[in-house]
Amino acid sequence: MVPTLRSLPDPSALAAQLSDRYGVAFTSCTLLRSLVNDVYELTTDDARYVLKLYRHDGRHPDEIRWETGLSAHLRAAGVLVPEIRPLPDGDTVGLLETPEGPRAFTLSAYVVGSKPQPPFTHELYVAFGGQLAAFHDAADNYRSRYFRRPADLVHRLDEPLEEILAVDNTEENLLRSLADVVRNNLAQYSTAGICHGDVTLDNVLLTEQGLLLLDFDLAAIGPLAADFTGVASTSHWDAFKAGYSVHRPITADDEAAIPYLQVVARIFNLRFHLVDKPRFRGVESRNEGWAAAELEGLRAAAAVLT
Repeated sequence: MVPTLRSLPDPSALAAQLSDRYGVAFTSCTLLRSLVNDVYELTTDDARYVLKLYRHDGRHPDEIRWETGLSAHLRAAGVLVPEIRPLPDGDTVGLLETPEGPRAFTLSAYVVGSKPQPPFTHELYVAFGGQLAAFHDAADNYRSRYFRRPADLVHRLDEPLEEILAVDNTEENLLRSLADVVRNNLAQYSTAGICHGDVTLDNVLLTEQGLLLLDFDLAAIGPLAADFTGVASTSHWDAFKAGYSVHRPITADDEAAIPYLQVVARIFNLRFHLVDKPRFRGVESRNEGWAAAELEGLRAAAAVLT
């Protein structure tokens, strides 16, 4: 048999197996999306669920248990996040045997809501800032017996940089000079905590209860200002800051760190588009424009920071 890099389970077979695993009669299973992970909707006669099937070579199951523990901790603190459904033995993470090897999975309750649509309002971003502040407040006292790789410069800058250059070194001078500037200017920034890791409106749902925060794939301990990098590049930054600052301060040190953490985020994303995604989408995906956009942003940053 030819070794498999990544398989896509048949939805009906998946529903049957998970019915046995959870002791629940799933009546349908539909693939919602397949990118970094595979996400399915499962239904019963009276409920809907979301299954996240993690890739084989991604996070260790204990790292995902850290993630599900964070979700439970946030819910207990009153932060709107999806509810994880455990297996009958109480574990929040299961393993599915696939051709490429065991793949971890989690099951959460389906949340009825809608993604924010443009034009985005001042009020939406005020609420978004308040939501992230609530996340940071609640996560401040989260402790877990499970290990989670930190979102530090080793994992978000140094390792991605070397992986990028191993497949394409045409911009080596640009990337290395920016990495040096980042290290030099973030050396004194010490405000660390649990970051969400991907703070965009793509990870928010509008629900009857308020804004609900999704997707903790990239959550980890790291520089808190990293969670401001995406919004800070939009015209809604002041509104977001106003909502966040009602609950927690955004310091001068935070704001000074943002341009350098934006470089880290771009290099981390560039690794995904040049190295990770081509493994399961093919090398033609490098020409979709995402990598080019990140490089353009890095050149613009170099003109200011170096």
